Amino acid sequence: MVILTTPDVNVVLMDFPSKKGNEMVVPNEDGSYTILINAGLNYESQLKAYEHAMSHITNDDFLKGNVQEIEYYAHHPHKDPEPAQIYLDRIKQLQAERRRLKKLIARDQKRVEFIQEHCDMFHRAEHHYLYGDDL
Repeated sequence: MVILTTPDVNVVLMDFPSKKGNEMVVPNEDGSYTILINAGLNYESQLKAYEHAMSHITNDDFLKGNVQEIEYYAHHPHKDPEPAQIYLDRIKQLQAERRRLKKLIARDQKRVEFIQEHCDMFHRAEHHYLYGDDL
């Protein structure tokens, strides 16, 4: 059994009798915590178990009641919601892009109309057929 101690957290590596579980956190009467880590785990798993236990301590999970919810959020960390200003800025960017694209479309439509009105393709094709490339 190995014992590592800090002022607020005691860490104990020990063989778990049932060989099940990675760690257990116990709040002490003096406000500190004891983390029991399964010594049967490899070093990386022991570190993960320690980090998991510390996340319970730093998140004040011992003040909460629903263990299933606590474990769910411990294994599926949720991100804080993004500020609404990010979405408002993105909407403004998209609106500006839409206006720019509308202007380009209008310009291209005018070009197409000009070509349709002033360039008689049938006339050009007929002239090419009859006289070749000399226009």
